[in-house]
Amino acid sequence: MKIRTFIATASLVASGSLVAFSGSAQAALYTTCVGDGGAVTVSNDLVVPAGKSCTLTGTKVKGSVTVEAGADLVAAGATFNGAVNVEENAYLDLTDTTVKGTLTTDSAFGTHLEKSNLKAVDATEGFVYAVDSTLGGNVSTDSGELYVSGSTLNAALTGEGNQYTDVYDSTVKGALTVNGNALGGVFCASEVYGAAKYSGNADNLQIGGEGALGPCAGASYFGGNLAITDNTANSVLDNAIVRGSLTATGNNPVLVVGELARIRGAVTGDTAAASASSSRSAKQAAPQDRGAELAEKAAERAAAAKADAHEAGKSLL
Repeated sequence: MKIRTFIATASLVASGSLVAFSGSAQAALYTTCVGDGGAVTVSNDLVVPAGKSCTLTGTKVKGSVTVEAGADLVAAGATFNGAVNVEENAYLDLTDTTVKGTLTTDSAFGTHLEKSNLKAVDATEGFVYAVDSTLGGNVSTDSGELYVSGSTLNAALTGEGNQYTDVYDSTVKGALTVNGNALGGVFCASEVYGAAKYSGNADNLQIGGEGALGPCAGASYFGGNLAITDNTANSVLDNAIVRGSLTATGNNPVLVVGELARIRGAVTGDTAAASASSSRSAKQAAPQDRGAELAEKAAERAAAAKADAHEAGKSLL
């Protein structure tokens, strides 16, 4: 492996090679990655230049990672000790990877996390698709798409102004907040131990049980209070235990509570019982498999990134 260090005032990227450089004597050294990288340790920051692709396998980065505008980073078995920043229309794909700093995205194409361990996630626009992962800090998404499946979140989960916020077979140990989602959201076969709030959402809210947004065979659990307020969505609560109180005010139409919902605390606001006809129509409706759509979108972008990186050649050997 050749590592070249430069004192330069402009970026110098050699396609298919690892290049480390500094902008001045005081500036921090950083490394660019274009192409395929292997099991080496990068002792400084790592940058994937705008419009380029980098794949990493077993790589350790001691500094921060930046995926510049329109760039792609696909990593497997990697460890990032610092923060990860994903810029406009850039893409991040992590499998079996650990990120010890905060993952931040700003108008990114999207982020796919699978069997990975991360700290906090702060995403604005783009999708966040997390599968079988552990998220140690707060996860917050704004104006994007959020889909979490088979994962453990050790702090709060917030979906603000998203297209949708869907949670399947997952545990949220902090608070759950879903506000202003244009296509509502799903909470299925999952647990939340902090307070949960759904407010100002449209289209459909499927909170436990079967529904128009997809099948849901398992029961859900809310360890604290649950507030479902001021929604214009068709909202249904079913096959769930709410250990605290339920607040259902300002919803139009009113919240439908199914026969398998168990509310341990007080109920405030207006609710309606599920009719037999509505239950049948919900079960007969074709589910919207949003997870499959995101998986396909992520796979297509990852495949293109891997092809571009392979064409560029070896970057980190």
